[in-house]
Amino acid sequence: MEGIIATAVLVALLAAGVFFAARKLYRDKKAGRTCCGGSDCSCCSGCGKKRK
Repeated sequence: MEGIIATAVLVALLAAGVFFAARKLYRDKKAGRTCCGGSDCSCCSGCGKKRK
């Protein structure tokens, strides 16, 4: 029984972490702050300059 509770707590913590990370990405995307994922993109604002 203790193993089940420990597993449930661990799964809940992981789910909360994924939820908050996804929420942060969604809010940043909605606010216009995105990152291209390039290796030389340090502050995520240089990507738009490359596309233009």
